[in-house]
Amino acid sequence: MLAIAATRGYPLPGSRFGERGALATKARASTLVAYAVGQISPSVKGNLLASFLLYYYNQVLGLSAGLAGLALAMALVVDAVSDPLMGYVSDHTRSRLGRRHPYIYASLLPSAAFYYLLLSVRFGSSQAALFWQLLLLVTGLRLAWTFYQVPREALGAEISKDYEQRNQLHGLNSFFGWIGGAGIAYATQAWFLKGSYDNEAGYHGLAAWGAGILLLTSALFAIGTHREIPHLEPPRQGRPPGMREAVREILETLNHRSWLMLFFAGMVFSIYVGLVQGLGVYFNRFFWDWAPSDVAIFAITDLTAALGVSLFAGRLAGGFDKKQLALRLFAISIAIGPLLLVLRLADLHLGLHLLPPNGPKYGPLWWIMLLHSLVTSSIGVLAWILVGSMTADVVEDSQRQTGRRSEGLFFAGPNLVQKCISGLGFVVKGVLLTAVGFEAAAGDAEKAAATAKLAAILVALGVLLPSLSLWILSHYEITRDTHERNLAQLGYGRPAQRDS
Repeated sequence: MLAIAATRGYPLPGSRFGERGALATKARASTLVAYAVGQISPSVKGNLLASFLLYYYNQVLGLSAGLAGLALAMALVVDAVSDPLMGYVSDHTRSRLGRRHPYIYASLLPSAAFYYLLLSVRFGSSQAALFWQLLLLVTGLRLAWTFYQVPREALGAEISKDYEQRNQLHGLNSFFGWIGGAGIAYATQAWFLKGSYDNEAGYHGLAAWGAGILLLTSALFAIGTHREIPHLEPPRQGRPPGMREAVREILETLNHRSWLMLFFAGMVFSIYVGLVQGLGVYFNRFFWDWAPSDVAIFAITDLTAALGVSLFAGRLAGGFDKKQLALRLFAISIAIGPLLLVLRLADLHLGLHLLPPNGPKYGPLWWIMLLHSLVTSSIGVLAWILVGSMTADVVEDSQRQTGRRSEGLFFAGPNLVQKCISGLGFVVKGVLLTAVGFEAAAGDAEKAAATAKLAAILVALGVLLPSLSLWILSHYEITRDTHERNLAQLGYGRPAQRDS
């Protein structure tokens, strides 16, 4: 019916026509930028959760690694359940603010508040008090963020439906995400923490600045995309009358081969992510002997490379099949990602001298690590841009099959299992840290030895799990031709840009 209406020139709800009467599949450049600015705040939040939060509660406040890992895992499981629920609800929402914006606006103040409290308040000094503080505040932050991030990711698939422009959209998204993530990483290590990862007052400064950035950039995104509300996709049908029908609809929608390949690939990779997130600070301090200010510039050099890749992602990926290019990039990343850990472990256990010894800033090892970080970041950025674009292409393929546009469900659905599994990784990570001798009261020499043991475990997992994830991803089926046929059958026609 959509195709018939479009070819006859009948206006569809929420649509805007470009040249030749075709439904617009391309977005304005200003809309792409406004959308991408919204990725700064998730990156600022993600940098805290992935890099500094575990270390802060474990090594600075004194919470045991096992309890810290358990609290982070429990919060992640709660978040995993809320994400697909929010995706499904926003897919079926009807309001004067559209399907996505009501939830985005509702998230702004709570998200910033929980970020600030997480690094600035103290419930007490006991293990129980610190555990409940971390659990309650990080759960609050994740739940508040669900109202922002899930509708926002779904919005991206509505803004642009063009095969090539989606690469550009996700490239710009990555561009601003790296500004936020690398920028706050640099500021944290160079300014807030300065000479020590144990500088508690520095984390308090991060709390205030990070919360302010969250609020400002999230609001800019929401306001900047507000004018698109009349032109966004409305719900294709009403919400099912009962829970059984709703569950049946969800399962029917998610029973899509290409999406399932993305889902299971992400599920396997999430195990690895849950294990390694937050360990970079431990390795910087106890394995490589770096102070925060020594490696702060790494974030800026990574940012420079990532900005270039992200800004020109559309051109770099132009003419390529998304899946094939992503597979090649991930394969290279798997090969070179753990290389420095492998070389240093060989030095330690085999008496070799493959890497220069740990030394001063701007020494030989420093430059090698800088180059390694630069290369791996550049490759990974483009690969993940392509994965986001591939996920968006599932939306129209499913719409052709089911008659429903389920952007929210497709972007949030994987979180239910992936975050639960990643949460398991947090628990295992806490157990590993304890098992190899990482207690807050241990001496630096003991912690350095523990880090070397941990490195050997992560090298093996860093090859095995991403390789399995890559094999699953190779079974994704949507190609450029498939996507263009889907657009034609759904009545979107040839790429046409919305009027300015």
